Amino acid sequence: MKINHGLEYALAWTLTKLVQILPGRVADMIAFVLGRLAYAILASRRRVARENLRRAFGDEKSPGEIEEIIKNVFLNIARSIVEFARQPVLNHEKVLKMTTSEGEEYVEQVYKEGKGAMLITGHFGNWELMASWVASSGYPLDLLIGKQHNVKVDEMLISFRKALGMGVIPIGVAARGVIKALRSNRMVAVVSDQHSATGAVNVDFFGRPAATPKGPAAFAIKVGAPIIFGVIIRQGYNKHHAVILPPIYPPGTGDTEADIKSLTQEYTSWLEEWIRKYPDQWLWTHRRWKLPEPESTN
Repeated sequence: MKINHGLEYALAWTLTKLVQILPGRVADMIAFVLGRLAYAILASRRRVARENLRRAFGDEKSPGEIEEIIKNVFLNIARSIVEFARQPVLNHEKVLKMTTSEGEEYVEQVYKEGKGAMLITGHFGNWELMASWVASSGYPLDLLIGKQHNVKVDEMLISFRKALGMGVIPIGVAARGVIKALRSNRMVAVVSDQHSATGAVNVDFFGRPAATPKGPAAFAIKVGAPIIFGVIIRQGYNKHHAVILPPIYPPGTGDTEADIKSLTQEYTSWLEEWIRKYPDQWLWTHRRWKLPEPESTN
């Protein structure tokens, strides 16, 4: 292990153990401080968020409104990280107690259909809790995730997820693992809202072209599994509300690429709707739009 990786792991381990030991409210107060500190010192991330919000909303939001959204974005990220670090001290009962929901009948519906499902969300609210809530509700679920460069940190994060009974499918072996999971009638959860440099399909997101991973739709089409999209909304300390939308199914037109684009556009449009309702709960600090802008016809 590299020295800097060792120091990184030691710091991450210490902080996670600290927030696990402390009472939940105290840990949440620490998250508030970390969120405010991150907003103050991460100027480049503030700039990215500001540019993204202007691209998305144009003149709909004043500079003051945009800055307030950015402050709350940093707070949400910090609170979500601390909540995720506390997963090993939670159990299914605690997760269900802190999460109200609507649309669980759609999860039950696809489970009874027996073909598994791709569960898709965005970096919205506490996105890790979305998967935890589904697993805590009694549905078999695997997470499709990328590996961290730091092996020890990666192992620690995986242990947080497995603490609540979720399986993990590394992106490196995604095809084999996802297909096997779906054919075993398991849900496969994936966050699909960041720029994808490879294996992407271009869809409309806030009126702009956005390169989006085609994997979730491609897997659904290959296995004939539905896609269910959901978000989890932060409502306060230990209060979250999960919303699951009706499942969408592969169109089966015979044109795989067109079907991938259709499915990806549909759930991306749903995500946009929820971001417009709760703009301070999405990860604006990521460079989402890297494709050339369409030329104006005026």
